[in-house]
Amino acid sequence: MQRQDTLTPTNSAQATQASKFGPLALPLSILAVIALVFSWLVLPYAVNGTSMLSRTGEVVKEERRAHATSLSEFLTRGAAFPGGITVKALYANEDYFEKADRGRMVDFYQPDANFVFFITEDVHTGLLPVGLPKAALRIGGKVVEPSSIEGPEEVSHHRMTIVTFPKFDETGALYLTGFDPDMRLILSHSWDRENTLGDTLQPVMAQLGWENPLTIPPELLEQPGMSSAIIASLSIGLLAAVLTPCLLQLSVIFMATMSASGAEAMSTQGKVDHVVKRRVLVSAAAFVLGYVILFTIAGALIGGLGKQAQIAFSTYYRPIGIVSGTLVILFGIWLGIRSNAPVLCNLPGAKMMQRMKGGSTIGNVTIAIVYNLGCMSCFGGAIIATLFIYVGALGSAWVGAVTMGAFALGLGIPFMAAALFFTRMEPLIMLVSKHSRAFGLVGALVVIGFGVLLLTDNFHTLSDAIYPYLGLN
Repeated sequence: MQRQDTLTPTNSAQATQASKFGPLALPLSILAVIALVFSWLVLPYAVNGTSMLSRTGEVVKEERRAHATSLSEFLTRGAAFPGGITVKALYANEDYFEKADRGRMVDFYQPDANFVFFITEDVHTGLLPVGLPKAALRIGGKVVEPSSIEGPEEVSHHRMTIVTFPKFDETGALYLTGFDPDMRLILSHSWDRENTLGDTLQPVMAQLGWENPLTIPPELLEQPGMSSAIIASLSIGLLAAVLTPCLLQLSVIFMATMSASGAEAMSTQGKVDHVVKRRVLVSAAAFVLGYVILFTIAGALIGGLGKQAQIAFSTYYRPIGIVSGTLVILFGIWLGIRSNAPVLCNLPGAKMMQRMKGGSTIGNVTIAIVYNLGCMSCFGGAIIATLFIYVGALGSAWVGAVTMGAFALGLGIPFMAAALFFTRMEPLIMLVSKHSRAFGLVGALVVIGFGVLLLTDNFHTLSDAIYPYLGLN
């Protein structure tokens, strides 16, 4: 399986030509390729993308706040008690989480599986009673006990308590069906200061109801409009403020994939010629195409499905990471075998893989898709929640697709420039040709290493170590 690295006449001529560039040609070529691959990182500083995203976010959020305030008022029920204590309960359904800028809380409260209520107690004179209110949810003839209740027990004048109830019983059946006329939140506490037994305040009840089905006026669910300037700002701002951690690793794995693909092409071709250079460019273009497809589809899903996309991603992020990591590892092994890398080319099935023709283009498209999907999963809901705030809340699949697609295409420019430079610099491509097996092994190991990080949910550790030094907090 091992191949002696030799120079064909074509290679010898190219080596002679490469020597004319001088001793600094090779290190300068390597630095130039690295600089081109990471040149996207200049954009956040040049256009101050973080501030741009912040300004754009304020425009979008201001319109959302107006809708959120009206929606909150519609979903809130209240009761007042003698002595000046007011109790209000906001039914935080899925529409509320989507419209009220509460995207980061979806992972925790899961409004698709729970009834969520934000209960506020206010008093302007005197103190609120100690302890959290007791809560139950009455639906038809059923009484549902809370699955969680959280809040401060000792406060002065204001208290927020968050109570959740399961939407499904032990058998998986819905508590609230289409036959139930309404649901009632039953709260009890010693709010009525005139209701005493001796010197002790006695609990009183507040029953707050929501009709079923809950019909929200369409105007409360309208989305803010989008201009081309806002889409452009989001595309640039997302690059700086949201996805930089992912892109740092993406740049490294792109270089590893490009080197391994080049080594694989030279190994199978036996010489450096236009066919090898074309295959390197095609592999780079396939890699770029892969993540452009993923980001465009992700933008469309987040923009179109909104909260459902976020909930699904937060629920299945670990299985996605495991599958993605496994596929990345397999692709790394495939690259190593195809480039005759030591050790890897002796694995079972290596001879069959080496005899295979083609596959690099589909492989690079696939690896870019699964790698970036795994990247998003290993950052948990943080990236999706942020994208959801700026893209998903706009409620448009088209806007989401254009925003994320434009961002991904912009990132592809420096990647393709690096690949083109790589194929045009004879000292660099001759180095890869001379040591193709070594480059194939290193590239494969880097890809496999990132796959292991995805598989073990440790992908964020690299970004946590590097990101603070970039000044893009």
